[in-house]
Amino acid sequence: MFRERWNDHLLRLEDLRDDDKKVGPAAWDAALARVSDSDRGVVELLLKGDLAP
Repeated sequence: MFRERWNDHLLRLEDLRDDDKKVGPAAWDAALARVSDSDRGVVELLLKGDLAP
């Protein structure tokens, strides 16, 4: 189900991460270092489908 629902979005994110002309690995790693536990919690809820509007 994850791949069916999120694969296109995941591919776009991977493209941004891996292309130095877009974001690139260094900027991606710096952004990951700033992610909070709260951010991770929201993403987890989104992936589970438990985040109601």
